[in-house]
Amino acid sequence: MAEPRSWIVIGAGPAGLLAARRLAAAGHEVTVLEAEDSIGGRVSRVRVDGIELDAGAESFATRGGHVERLVRELGLEDRMVAPTGGPAWVVAPDRAYPMPAAGWLGIPTASLAPDVVRALGVRGAARAAIERWIPREDVAPDAMLGEVARRRLGDVAVDRLLAPVTRGIFSRPVDELRVDAAAAGLAAEISEMGLTRAAARRRAKAPAGSAVLGLVGGVAGLTDALAADAVSRGVTILTSTVVSSLRRKGRQWEAWTEDGRHVADQVVVAASRPAAAALVPQVERAPDRQVALVTLSLDAPELDAHPRGSGVLAVDGVTRAKALTHATAKWDWVAKAAPTRHIVRLSYALDNAEDLAPHAVSDASRLLGVPIADRQVRDLVQVVWHDAAPTRAGAREPVPGVHLVGASAGFSGLAAIVDDDQRSSLGE
Repeated sequence: MAEPRSWIVIGAGPAGLLAARRLAAAGHEVTVLEAEDSIGGRVSRVRVDGIELDAGAESFATRGGHVERLVRELGLEDRMVAPTGGPAWVVAPDRAYPMPAAGWLGIPTASLAPDVVRALGVRGAARAAIERWIPREDVAPDAMLGEVARRRLGDVAVDRLLAPVTRGIFSRPVDELRVDAAAAGLAAEISEMGLTRAAARRRAKAPAGSAVLGLVGGVAGLTDALAADAVSRGVTILTSTVVSSLRRKGRQWEAWTEDGRHVADQVVVAASRPAAAALVPQVERAPDRQVALVTLSLDAPELDAHPRGSGVLAVDGVTRAKALTHATAKWDWVAKAAPTRHIVRLSYALDNAEDLAPHAVSDASRLLGVPIADRQVRDLVQVVWHDAAPTRAGAREPVPGVHLVGASAGFSGLAAIVDDDQRSSLGE
């Protein structure tokens, strides 16, 4: 075990709390500095029409079982739930269709199945089906997924399936998404066996059951439990504490805030990439891709039949929103909390701050296929998250004594962040 040291962790989202907990368990002294007045970052809460809902992540991927292991370790296994409400739909300019059942990341693995033909048409499905017989090609990890998929599957499959899925997950166009940013090692698999077979193998490796799970009461319960566990191990968490500068002084680091300075031997930066780059000049700057989440509480009995299942992905250009989640259709616990209302959440990709309230009702109507009037809106809340699609950082320790985790290191999503923590040797 390493000699005990003092550590500062900047950011009390999941990555920061995981790092703090790990360091404290190794015997180190840890102080977490959080700029907001509450913990959780993108895994926190928002109140909509009197109901506490997730402000950011509302579920976690089951791949690898990383988050499930953590949930059980924290004693929350009884709160784990699978979504309900049927498959997601896709809305295109001229049609709406359920997402095909057999597929991975929007790549159809049974290209001539009826639901694929419904989505792509006979010609589009046939074009995608011949991918298995197209000669293999060497695909570089930094090749664009859209370019590779268009060569192999055709434009129709990319535009109607891959593009809305990747836009919804990664908040960037499929033609600007690098292959290995979509999934580590995917380029090598495509080179070896082609795109359809690679997708089929990825799907086969996924655990049985739902691809995502949630927690009754919201995934924010996970960060509450992480924070409580960290504090029980001796971690100090200070909220409303904005770090304005980070300076090396001798063999230690000084984190300056409005209230003064905090001194430690080592620093973990668990903030967004723009915030990390502002504090540590050696951190490569990257575009700040923002996502806005607009949650509506609706008096809309016409949605009782859940006309578009648990949610909708939009083909680019259909609406300002890139996706919609029908939360009262997707999660039983939300339906019980709002028995006479419908909770829907729209997500938007932004370049700059913008009030999206004027677009939310019309976008929800278009995506759900049901006219909704402004008078049916009981409440509307908008939350904006910065650095929503971080790119991988270079060095995880850009200068000696400063360590990057979470978004500052380019990780997005609970599964990836928890997996990175479970592989970590931080503080050892």
